[in-house]
Amino acid sequence: MRAGFWCLVPVLCAPCAVLPAQGVPRYSAELLRCTAFVEEVRTTVDARRGMQSWQERGFRRGLLQVRATPSETGLAFESWYDSLTVDYTSPQGKVTPDTDGLVGGRWTGTLLPQGQASLVDRPFMPPELVQVSDLSDEMVDFFPPLATVGLAIGAEWSDSLGLEVERLRDSTGGGERLFRFRWRITSHGGDTPAVVDTTVRLRQEIEDEGMMAWSPSRGPLGWRREIQVNTRVGASRRGGTPTEGRVTQLVTVRRITDPGGCE
Repeated sequence: MRAGFWCLVPVLCAPCAVLPAQGVPRYSAELLRCTAFVEEVRTTVDARRGMQSWQERGFRRGLLQVRATPSETGLAFESWYDSLTVDYTSPQGKVTPDTDGLVGGRWTGTLLPQGQASLVDRPFMPPELVQVSDLSDEMVDFFPPLATVGLAIGAEWSDSLGLEVERLRDSTGGGERLFRFRWRITSHGGDTPAVVDTTVRLRQEIEDEGMMAWSPSRGPLGWRREIQVNTRVGASRRGGTPTEGRVTQLVTVRRITDPGGCE
């Protein structure tokens, strides 16, 4: 799946070639001064409660604009959807919420050089849309994570939070050399409910894996990402049947060469 996504022609590079310090990929205001991305998200939910099982499917496609300026902590950004379509299908039928209330609404926040984002403002989310796709935190992890050091081809880097980044073989596209990276994030957790008269517990395992193409002169060109969340809600002391579910989300993002509207 990953090998066929980029359709880029590999170039021969020495196995020991390491990105110089000034060439280590970093998100910057210069690279994201005026950018736009076409994003497609396909979601599948498989759930089971006792002998009953069902499936739900969602699809989202949008044109996301991003504008960045320098800040003391990295860069400040503003982003919004120019267009957005969403539909969701469950056993109860298909829902196509109106997204006009969100289109044009602004996210603002800061982005660190390695991709960690924090939000200052979120746009208004129409209640009809929130029921099937709550995009309030859309920009928190929109951009793929980056390593903090230069990597040789085939080398890996990891942190203490479960993030692993590997540099793949370089490619060419549009007449320039492109860096390619694969990342993987694994996390496990469970939350004790706030309601004191129940022993229901939620356990979940999350795997986030993707691959990105990076241009030294333009920054991120596109990425493909697959997120899988396995959850289990245990029975309470009052009885009931445990519920198990798997959410699989496939995200593809492509940068627009000339987004327009830039000064």
